[in-house]
Amino acid sequence: MNDTGSRRTLVLVRHAHTDMAGCFCGTSDPPLSTHGVAQLDGLQRKLEPYRITHIFSSGLQRARQTAESIARRRGLQVQYFEFLHELAFGSWEGLTWDQVMARDPEYAQRWLDQYPSVPAPGGEYFEDFFQRVHYAMTAIAAQVGLGCAAVVTHGGVIRTFLESVARQREVALDVTECDYASCREVWCEDGEWHLPAERAVLTTLEDAKVAQREKRELIL
Repeated sequence: MNDTGSRRTLVLVRHAHTDMAGCFCGTSDPPLSTHGVAQLDGLQRKLEPYRITHIFSSGLQRARQTAESIARRRGLQVQYFEFLHELAFGSWEGLTWDQVMARDPEYAQRWLDQYPSVPAPGGEYFEDFFQRVHYAMTAIAAQVGLGCAAVVTHGGVIRTFLESVARQREVALDVTECDYASCREVWCEDGEWHLPAERAVLTTLEDAKVAQREKRELIL
């Protein structure tokens, strides 16, 4: 499934569920919930079609636990990479959106209206996050060679990278489809990133932008 020419395949895996679901959870470091641990067997089945040769992971506990589960099944070592960490949400860490709105509705509305240009208070700027996510994926692809890497990371990392690749390929992609313990495939070939054809629905870029605006609330 991943041995084609010079293709370097990455399977982007979102960590399993935690008890902070529904809260801003960037640099916060919760373990997997009981439900998250139960999701790991299903994740293993989703990964069965891939001949995984490398495993990379964010160093945060929820990703580590997920990655270690994959590694044990395949007899591989996990390589931890801090550039795969989630976007940092500063003083909003651990809060729900309703709590954020109650604390500072003016700033919260500005953040929402100008997303992703405005960071959470004390949080990471999106442009810095974007750059480190791209650096991480490029560096991992270089290490994988012609193999296939499971990259265990976070929802924001996966959505940001997939959106970027979709824009480059001029396709629309439903990045809200990024549940806990899910996986999405991308590959790099001759220096260009690609998405599986079945995932990419051709449309105009303007249609894609409208769709993303409509789904923003779901992503938050």
